[in-house]
Amino acid sequence: MSHSTTESTRGHAGGRTMITIAMLAAMAVAALEQTVVSTAMPSIIAQFKGLDIYPWVFSAYLLAATVTTPLYGKLADIWGRKPVLLFGLVVFCIGSALSGLATSMGMLIFMRVIQGIGAGAVSPIVLTLLGDLFDLRERARVQSLFSGVWGVSSLAGPALGGYLTVQLSWRWVFFVSVPFGVVSMLILWWFVEEPEAKRRRVAPLDWPGALLLAGSTSALLFALLDGPQRSTAATVGWSVAAAVLLALFIRQERRAVDPMLHLDLLFRGPVLAALIGSFVVGGLLFCMDTYIPLYIQGAMGGNAWSAGKVLTPLFLSWAVSVFLAANVVARWGFRTTGRVGATAVCVGSLGLVAATYVPESAVAIFQASMIVIGLGMGPTSLSQILSVQTVVPWERRGAATGAVTFGRTIGGAVCVALLGASLAFDLGGRLERAGMRDVDVSAALRPETHAELAPPVLEAVRKGLAGSISLVYVEMFGMAVIALIAAGRVASGKSTAPATPAEGAANPPPSISEAGLAALEA
Repeated sequence: MSHSTTESTRGHAGGRTMITIAMLAAMAVAALEQTVVSTAMPSIIAQFKGLDIYPWVFSAYLLAATVTTPLYGKLADIWGRKPVLLFGLVVFCIGSALSGLATSMGMLIFMRVIQGIGAGAVSPIVLTLLGDLFDLRERARVQSLFSGVWGVSSLAGPALGGYLTVQLSWRWVFFVSVPFGVVSMLILWWFVEEPEAKRRRVAPLDWPGALLLAGSTSALLFALLDGPQRSTAATVGWSVAAAVLLALFIRQERRAVDPMLHLDLLFRGPVLAALIGSFVVGGLLFCMDTYIPLYIQGAMGGNAWSAGKVLTPLFLSWAVSVFLAANVVARWGFRTTGRVGATAVCVGSLGLVAATYVPESAVAIFQASMIVIGLGMGPTSLSQILSVQTVVPWERRGAATGAVTFGRTIGGAVCVALLGASLAFDLGGRLERAGMRDVDVSAALRPETHAELAPPVLEAVRKGLAGSISLVYVEMFGMAVIALIAAGRVASGKSTAPATPAEGAANPPPSISEAGLAALEA
């Protein structure tokens, strides 16, 4: 049986189903890996010690995954989606297995870097493949399924990590992702075929641009990650290095024959709006995950469990809202869908501010706000990714999708750090005005350490935290307003480009392999 290079997997529903299952498995393990480790960390620290460097078990993974995301997007446009995604999954599985076999905290951190290097390929390439395999209406519905899987996996991660650690060993927190990754790789290898030929490489890969972007991103993350534990001089130094490397990167991209990121494309109005919106949405998500538990535990005296219950409605309503948005985005267009979602995010963000003024009803207001924000996050994020994939040429879709994913992660890191600095500055001023300069604020964050502070001091710290975090929520509302403005600038979606590549594109769309078709027909 012969298949032309232009026949896509749209022609065989069974093949697309198998490929979708494989990508769902890949996305699920990537989502789980971001949250499943947290509940295993006390056991890991008990065995390896290294309490002073344990945050890098998380930071090393985030750094590696973030830095490599734009590179994978570019490589997917050059070499095809399948080989790049398979490479990422192989590296991810190797890193996962080696993390489970680690014999020291330093070794675990190094293996997490390997794991993160592989994970950087999963989200952008999976989303790019979805753009290749499905038309706009189908893609909206399928991507809603992926968003639901991401939300449920993120939500289930801490519980699964605790269960594996107690019932088996903390090592299984890393081992558990390997079989899912292997199954995903086998299905992709068997069912996806990306023909050679039709590649017109006029220049080698822009390695200088790739290295400068990786260097500037790394420097920025070093400046932001663990900032409070680092000296001001070091933080400023890393920030300056990030700015210099970014300037050099922009200069390189303007001169390169085939740049890593086409700046003329990324700075086009609708694409830039989607990137700004993605940056802000990522910031809001990370900030909610950081500063809502801080209020519940620090200002209200709750514990980690009560904080988790407040956040749970966010992920559940987000999963529901993406399914709802998928059914209307083709009719409403990206701009209207995004505006509706961003408006809900603004309303929910105002609810966070309101909750701090009525402490007796704060938990109920927080949970209601999480539902409203979650209902808005789905349409907002879906319209961003779909609008970018629709307005860029097929041969640049991987890089553009990677840029959106990259923007969301960087937005999370930057916004958490900036709002954290605002919180620290405001809280320091409040405590100083109350005559408390050297108070251990961390003792107010856990019920078991409240006794370390005298009751009047504990009450003053709680009051100070409540006021300072309320200011943070006001700043988060400002971010939501930016998301709303950006939503009004994305592509309207009323006139969409074809989903197939234009003539002369670097690569044809994938088709179901001969072996995959034979297996389905058998």
